[in-house]
Amino acid sequence: MGIVTAVLSAPYRVLRWTLGAMGYEMSVRSRDSEARFRQGLNLNVGAGAYHLPGFVSLDYITDYYHGSAKSTANLVHYDIRSDPLPYDEATVANIYASHVIEHVETEHVERFIAEAHRVLKPGGVLRIVCPDARFLYQVSTFENAFWTWRRDQFQRDERYSVTDQVTSSDCLTRELASVKMRQYLQANEATMPPFDVAEREYEGLLEEYREGLVFNPNQPGDHINGWDFNRLHQIGVAKGFAHVIESKHRGSVSAAMQGPDMDRTEPQMSLYVEMVKA
Repeated sequence: MGIVTAVLSAPYRVLRWTLGAMGYEMSVRSRDSEARFRQGLNLNVGAGAYHLPGFVSLDYITDYYHGSAKSTANLVHYDIRSDPLPYDEATVANIYASHVIEHVETEHVERFIAEAHRVLKPGGVLRIVCPDARFLYQVSTFENAFWTWRRDQFQRDERYSVTDQVTSSDCLTRELASVKMRQYLQANEATMPPFDVAEREYEGLLEEYREGLVFNPNQPGDHINGWDFNRLHQIGVAKGFAHVIESKHRGSVSAAMQGPDMDRTEPQMSLYVEMVKA
Protein backbone atom coordinates (compact mmCIF):
# COMPACT_ATOMS: atom_id res chain seq x y z
CA MET A 1 0.00 0.00 0.00
CA GLY A 2 2.87 2.36 0.78
CA ILE A 3 4.43 1.86 -2.65
CA VAL A 4 1.09 2.45 -4.39
CA THR A 5 0.54 5.63 -2.39
CA ALA A 6 4.02 6.92 -3.27
CA VAL A 7 3.51 6.19 -6.98
CA LEU A 8 0.14 7.95 -7.09
CA SER A 9 0.84 10.90 -4.81
CA ALA A 10 2.99 12.97 -7.20
CA PRO A 11 0.61 12.82 -10.21
CA TYR A 12 -2.31 13.45 -7.86
CA ARG A 13 -0.67 16.61 -6.46
CA VAL A 14 0.07 17.90 -9.97
CA LEU A 15 -3.47 17.24 -11.18
CA ARG A 16 -5.01 18.75 -8.06
CA TRP A 17 -2.82 21.89 -8.41
CA THR A 18 -3.74 22.22 -12.10
CA LEU A 19 -7.46 21.91 -11.40
CA GLY A 20 -7.14 24.35 -8.49
CA ALA A 21 -5.54 26.91 -10.78
CA MET A 22 -8.54 26.52 -13.09
CA GLY A 23 -11.00 27.08 -10.24
CA TYR A 24 -11.93 23.44 -9.56
CA GLU A 25 -11.52 21.17 -6.54
CA MET A 26 -10.46 17.54 -6.60
CA SER A 27 -10.72 14.93 -3.88
CA VAL A 28 -10.09 11.18 -3.77
CA ARG A 29 -12.25 8.97 -1.63
CA SER A 30 -12.46 5.28 -0.88
CA ARG A 31 -15.79 3.66 -1.63
CA ASP A 32 -14.94 0.91 0.87
CA SER A 33 -14.56 3.45 3.69
CA GLU A 34 -18.08 4.71 3.03
CA ALA A 35 -19.82 1.42 2.31
CA ARG A 36 -18.59 -0.30 5.50
CA PHE A 37 -21.03 1.85 7.50
CA ARG A 38 -23.88 1.16 5.10
CA GLN A 39 -25.12 -2.20 6.21
CA GLY A 40 -28.70 -3.32 5.79
CA LEU A 41 -31.29 -1.62 3.61
CA ASN A 42 -30.73 2.08 2.89
CA LEU A 43 -32.82 4.21 0.53
CA ASN A 44 -31.88 7.21 -1.60
CA VAL A 45 -35.24 8.79 -2.46
CA GLY A 46 -35.29 11.12 -5.46
CA ALA A 47 -31.87 9.86 -6.50
CA GLY A 48 -31.97 10.86 -10.16
CA ALA A 49 -28.68 9.83 -11.73
CA TYR A 50 -26.79 10.07 -8.45
CA HIS A 51 -26.38 6.63 -6.95
CA LEU A 52 -24.87 6.24 -3.50
CA PRO A 53 -22.87 3.09 -2.70
CA GLY A 54 -24.82 0.98 -0.23
CA PHE A 55 -28.16 2.71 -1.02
CA VAL A 56 -31.09 1.64 -3.18
CA SER A 57 -32.01 4.48 -5.57
CA LEU A 58 -35.70 5.40 -5.87
CA ASP A 59 -37.18 8.09 -8.10
CA TYR A 60 -40.07 9.18 -10.28
CA ILE A 61 -39.05 7.92 -13.70
CA THR A 62 -39.90 10.14 -16.67
CA ASP A 63 -38.22 10.79 -20.00
CA TYR A 64 -38.02 14.50 -19.16
CA TYR A 65 -36.11 14.06 -15.93
CA HIS A 66 -33.95 11.02 -16.59
CA GLY A 67 -33.54 11.10 -20.32
CA SER A 68 -32.79 7.50 -21.26
CA ALA A 69 -33.28 3.87 -20.34
CA LYS A 70 -29.61 3.72 -19.36
CA SER A 71 -30.05 6.41 -16.71
CA THR A 72 -33.03 4.58 -15.17
CA ALA A 73 -31.45 1.12 -15.16
CA ASN A 74 -30.57 1.30 -11.46
CA LEU A 75 -33.70 3.10 -10.30
CA VAL A 76 -36.70 1.73 -8.43
CA HIS A 77 -39.74 3.66 -9.64
CA TYR A 78 -41.33 5.60 -6.79
CA ASP A 79 -43.83 8.44 -7.10
CA ILE A 80 -43.81 10.33 -3.81
CA ARG A 81 -47.20 11.81 -4.73
CA SER A 82 -49.05 8.50 -4.90
CA ASP A 83 -46.96 5.47 -3.96
CA PRO A 84 -46.26 3.90 -0.59
CA LEU A 85 -42.61 3.09 -0.05
CA PRO A 86 -42.26 -0.45 -1.47
CA TYR A 87 -40.83 -2.01 1.71
CA ASP A 88 -42.22 -3.78 4.74
CA GLU A 89 -42.61 -2.22 8.15
CA ALA A 90 -39.39 -1.79 10.17
CA THR A 91 -37.03 -3.11 7.47
CA VAL A 92 -35.06 0.01 6.44
CA ALA A 93 -31.98 1.37 8.23
CA ASN A 94 -31.69 4.85 6.66
CA ILE A 95 -33.59 7.05 4.22
CA TYR A 96 -31.94 9.95 2.40
CA ALA A 97 -34.07 12.49 0.50
CA SER A 98 -31.97 15.31 -0.91
CA HIS A 99 -33.70 18.21 -2.69
CA VAL A 100 -36.94 16.33 -3.21
CA ILE A 101 -39.67 17.80 -1.01
CA GLU A 102 -39.52 21.30 -2.53
CA HIS A 103 -40.93 19.80 -5.75
CA VAL A 104 -44.21 18.46 -4.35
CA GLU A 105 -47.21 19.61 -2.36
CA THR A 106 -47.32 19.53 1.44
CA GLU A 107 -49.85 16.68 1.68
CA HIS A 108 -47.51 14.36 -0.21
CA VAL A 109 -44.53 15.31 1.94
CA GLU A 110 -46.58 14.52 5.04
CA ARG A 111 -47.50 11.10 3.63
CA PHE A 112 -43.87 10.41 2.66
CA ILE A 113 -42.67 11.20 6.20
CA ALA A 114 -45.36 8.90 7.61
CA GLU A 115 -44.24 6.18 5.18
CA ALA A 116 -40.62 6.69 6.21
CA HIS A 117 -41.60 6.19 9.85
CA ARG A 118 -43.44 2.99 8.91
CA VAL A 119 -40.57 1.32 7.05
CA LEU A 120 -37.69 2.46 9.26
CA LYS A 121 -36.34 0.15 11.93
CA PRO A 122 -36.19 1.40 15.54
CA GLY A 123 -33.29 3.84 15.61
CA GLY A 124 -33.55 4.36 11.86
CA VAL A 125 -32.92 7.83 10.44
CA LEU A 126 -34.71 9.88 7.80
CA ARG A 127 -32.43 12.64 6.50
CA ILE A 128 -34.12 15.42 4.51
CA VAL A 129 -32.21 18.09 2.59
CA CYS A 130 -33.94 21.00 0.87
CA PRO A 131 -33.57 24.76 0.30
CA ASP A 132 -33.66 26.55 3.65
CA ALA A 133 -36.55 28.95 3.13
CA ARG A 134 -36.05 30.96 6.31
CA PHE A 135 -32.31 31.40 5.74
CA LEU A 136 -32.83 32.40 2.11
CA TYR A 137 -35.48 34.90 3.14
CA GLN A 138 -33.16 36.40 5.76
CA VAL A 139 -30.17 36.81 3.43
CA SER A 140 -32.48 38.45 0.89
CA THR A 141 -33.63 41.22 3.26
CA PHE A 142 -30.46 43.34 3.00
CA GLU A 143 -27.72 44.17 0.51
CA ASN A 144 -25.00 41.50 0.41
CA ALA A 145 -23.17 39.19 -2.01
CA PHE A 146 -24.85 35.88 -1.12
CA TRP A 147 -26.74 35.46 -4.41
CA THR A 148 -23.67 36.04 -6.62
CA TRP A 149 -23.30 32.30 -7.27
CA ARG A 150 -26.90 31.98 -8.48
CA ARG A 151 -26.86 35.14 -10.63
CA ASP A 152 -23.80 33.79 -12.44
CA GLN A 153 -25.65 30.56 -13.17
CA PHE A 154 -28.62 32.41 -14.65
CA GLN A 155 -26.34 34.04 -17.21
CA ARG A 156 -25.20 30.62 -18.46
CA ASP A 157 -28.42 28.61 -18.11
CA GLU A 158 -30.62 28.44 -21.20
CA ARG A 159 -33.73 27.98 -19.03
CA TYR A 160 -33.58 31.67 -18.09
CA SER A 161 -33.79 34.89 -20.08
CA VAL A 162 -31.86 37.61 -18.27
CA THR A 163 -32.40 41.01 -19.86
CA ASP A 164 -32.11 43.24 -16.79
CA GLN A 165 -30.79 43.11 -13.24
CA VAL A 166 -31.57 39.94 -11.32
CA THR A 167 -32.68 41.07 -7.87
CA SER A 168 -32.52 39.24 -4.55
CA SER A 169 -36.28 38.78 -4.76
CA ASP A 170 -35.87 37.09 -8.15
CA CYS A 171 -33.33 34.67 -6.70
CA LEU A 172 -35.50 33.95 -3.68
CA THR A 173 -38.50 33.35 -5.92
CA ARG A 174 -36.49 30.93 -8.03
CA GLU A 175 -35.70 28.73 -4.98
CA LEU A 176 -39.16 28.77 -3.41
CA ALA A 177 -41.54 29.11 -6.39
CA SER A 178 -39.67 28.59 -9.67
CA VAL A 179 -42.56 29.24 -12.04
CA LYS A 180 -43.21 32.63 -10.45
CA MET A 181 -39.72 33.88 -11.31
CA ARG A 182 -40.05 36.43 -14.09
CA GLN A 183 -36.82 35.38 -15.89
CA TYR A 184 -37.74 31.68 -16.01
CA LEU A 185 -38.77 30.67 -19.54
CA GLN A 186 -41.26 28.12 -18.16
CA ALA A 187 -42.84 30.66 -15.81
CA ASN A 188 -46.61 30.81 -15.53
CA GLU A 189 -48.78 33.91 -15.65
CA ALA A 190 -48.36 34.57 -11.91
CA THR A 191 -44.78 35.85 -12.11
CA MET A 192 -43.69 38.19 -9.34
CA PRO A 193 -42.14 41.58 -10.14
CA PRO A 194 -39.07 42.69 -8.17
CA PHE A 195 -39.86 43.61 -4.56
CA ASP A 196 -38.07 44.55 -1.35
CA VAL A 197 -37.94 41.31 0.63
CA ALA A 198 -37.40 43.24 3.88
CA GLU A 199 -40.86 44.75 3.46
CA ARG A 200 -42.55 41.35 3.25
CA GLU A 201 -43.49 39.22 6.25
CA TYR A 202 -41.90 35.77 6.05
CA GLU A 203 -44.90 33.50 6.63
CA GLY A 204 -47.15 35.55 4.38
CA LEU A 205 -44.58 35.51 1.58
CA LEU A 206 -44.26 31.72 1.77
CA GLU A 207 -48.02 31.37 1.54
CA GLU A 208 -48.04 33.66 -1.49
CA TYR A 209 -45.33 31.58 -3.11
CA ARG A 210 -47.22 28.31 -2.55
CA GLU A 211 -50.56 29.68 -3.70
CA GLY A 212 -51.75 28.01 -6.89
CA LEU A 213 -48.66 25.83 -7.36
CA VAL A 214 -48.94 22.11 -7.99
CA PHE A 215 -46.51 19.47 -9.20
CA ASN A 216 -46.03 19.57 -12.96
CA PRO A 217 -45.00 16.17 -14.41
CA ASN A 218 -43.66 17.97 -17.49
CA GLN A 219 -41.43 20.17 -15.30
CA PRO A 220 -40.71 17.95 -12.26
CA GLY A 221 -37.67 20.02 -11.30
CA ASP A 222 -39.70 23.13 -10.50
CA HIS A 223 -39.73 24.30 -6.88
CA ILE A 224 -43.28 24.72 -5.62
CA ASN A 225 -42.97 24.43 -1.83
CA GLY A 226 -40.77 26.27 0.66
CA TRP A 227 -39.60 24.50 3.83
CA ASP A 228 -37.93 25.47 7.08
CA PHE A 229 -37.05 23.56 10.23
CA ASN A 230 -40.21 24.51 12.09
CA ARG A 231 -42.50 23.14 9.38
CA LEU A 232 -40.61 19.85 9.15
CA HIS A 233 -40.32 19.54 12.93
CA GLN A 234 -44.08 19.78 13.34
CA ILE A 235 -44.72 17.11 10.72
CA GLY A 236 -42.02 14.77 12.02
CA VAL A 237 -43.34 14.88 15.57
CA ALA A 238 -46.93 14.43 14.35
CA LYS A 239 -45.92 11.32 12.37
CA GLY A 240 -44.34 9.68 15.42
CA PHE A 241 -40.60 10.36 15.21
CA ALA A 242 -38.93 10.44 18.61
CA HIS A 243 -36.30 13.01 17.64
CA VAL A 244 -36.46 15.70 14.97
CA ILE A 245 -33.29 17.80 14.85
CA GLU A 246 -31.69 20.38 12.61
CA SER A 247 -28.53 18.78 11.28
CA LYS A 248 -25.43 20.12 9.51
CA HIS A 249 -23.74 19.53 6.18
CA ARG A 250 -22.53 15.89 6.33
CA GLY A 251 -23.30 15.95 10.05
CA SER A 252 -25.72 13.05 10.21
CA VAL A 253 -26.40 11.14 13.41
CA SER A 254 -26.11 8.03 11.20
CA ALA A 255 -22.61 6.97 10.16
CA ALA A 256 -24.10 5.72 6.88
CA MET A 257 -24.91 9.30 5.85
CA GLN A 258 -21.69 11.07 6.83
CA GLY A 259 -19.47 10.32 3.83
CA PRO A 260 -18.02 12.82 1.35
CA ASP A 261 -20.50 11.56 -1.24
CA MET A 262 -23.39 12.97 0.81
CA ASP A 263 -25.01 16.43 0.73
CA ARG A 264 -23.43 17.56 -2.52
CA THR A 265 -26.34 19.61 -3.86
CA GLU A 266 -26.12 23.36 -3.12
CA PRO A 267 -24.89 23.13 0.50
CA GLN A 268 -24.63 26.94 0.61
CA MET A 269 -28.43 27.21 0.69
CA SER A 270 -29.56 23.89 2.15
CA LEU A 271 -31.44 22.91 5.27
CA TYR A 272 -30.57 19.56 6.87
CA VAL A 273 -33.19 17.88 9.06
CA GLU A 274 -33.05 14.42 10.60
CA MET A 275 -35.89 12.38 12.05
CA VAL A 276 -35.07 9.39 14.25
CA LYS A 277 -37.52 6.58 14.96
CA ALA A 278 -37.75 5.35 18.55
